[in-house]
Amino acid sequence: MTILFPDPDQVPERWGALANGLTLAGLGLLVFGVVTGVPAADSSGQKLAAVLLLVAASLAWVAWVLARNSSPEVAVATSLVVVAAAGGALAAFSPVALVFPGVATLAAASRWTMVPAAAVGGAGALATLVATVSNGNKFAVVYGAVAAVFSGLMVGLTRRQAIEHAAQLTKLELESDRAAVERSRAELLDERNHLARELHDVLAHTLAALSLQLEAFATVADNEPGTSPAVREQLERTRQLVREGLDEARGAVRALRDDAEPLDQRLARLAEQHHATFETSGAVCPLAPEAILALYRVTQEALTNVMKHATGAATSVQLAYGPAHIRVVIDNDIPAPNGASPLGSSGSGFGLQGIAERLALLGGEVEAGPVTGGWRVTATVPSPGSAPVASGREHDPLAS
Repeated sequence: MTILFPDPDQVPERWGALANGLTLAGLGLLVFGVVTGVPAADSSGQKLAAVLLLVAASLAWVAWVLARNSSPEVAVATSLVVVAAAGGALAAFSPVALVFPGVATLAAASRWTMVPAAAVGGAGALATLVATVSNGNKFAVVYGAVAAVFSGLMVGLTRRQAIEHAAQLTKLELESDRAAVERSRAELLDERNHLARELHDVLAHTLAALSLQLEAFATVADNEPGTSPAVREQLERTRQLVREGLDEARGAVRALRDDAEPLDQRLARLAEQHHATFETSGAVCPLAPEAILALYRVTQEALTNVMKHATGAATSVQLAYGPAHIRVVIDNDIPAPNGASPLGSSGSGFGLQGIAERLALLGGEVEAGPVTGGWRVTATVPSPGSAPVASGREHDPLAS
């Protein structure tokens, strides 16, 4: 019979109100059964005692229902002891009241260990014994109380073990998932380190060798009196491009190894190469290599477009560190009338489109468009801790 009154301590929250309602409805049925079970021939004193015990057990039941989810343990324990004791004593007048100590013991065993649960059940059984002796009833009611308490104890402990087993399984699943994530991260780091080694051994060494060859060729050209200035200019430009490519390769290797150079230093050097002014504001904070590389590529793409389509226009790069976002703004003036074609009609736009896709993976965005007196490109990424950062596995196409 005790299974008709479940303890909803572990019931999902959306069912909590329904479980409380069913528990109180069960109390109502139990009270009705107790009232109809009191023998009509009993004396008025016995009936008064039965009524008082029923009121005490019912009020303690309601207090337990209201207290079990938010009140201190001592309040819950007191309510259950009163339910068990008052209900156990009431069983001497109406055996149906044995449900009270049974349910109290079940609730205690579901919530605590065996010792406190047995103490609650023992209070109910002892109260039944005292009331039975005082009332002169047969000891069959006491045996029934012991059976009800024992049943409640066994069902409650079984339920508690099932809950603990489910919690343990959930913990094991979480630990397994965490271990799988760590293995994936280790595999990713191994892959990135492998790519970094290949990039360093192939591209960086090739560019370094090419730079040495150009230096040797420049020495030969300097010693040749017939070398034209145009050849010397193109040679110097080629040497500069190779040096920049070598720096780019080294930066990519550092990014793959999670050892990227600080963003402000990389942007300052890039702005200097393109004869642009550079400013930074806000408290400098370390960024993930993926975020550094993405913002660097945006700036590189924007400055390259200025060189192509607004040659000679005044250009500025602004880096702002904020609590929620890191922002890079590249502004350039309108080119001279005899300069290159207007920026708004240049290119296919695929360079910035690829940059936008890279930033989207990081939770950021990029905007480009005309402003008063020129053109502006703005890129933002979340600050560290404000949003998750992507793993950096995406392809890193060179800016056009």
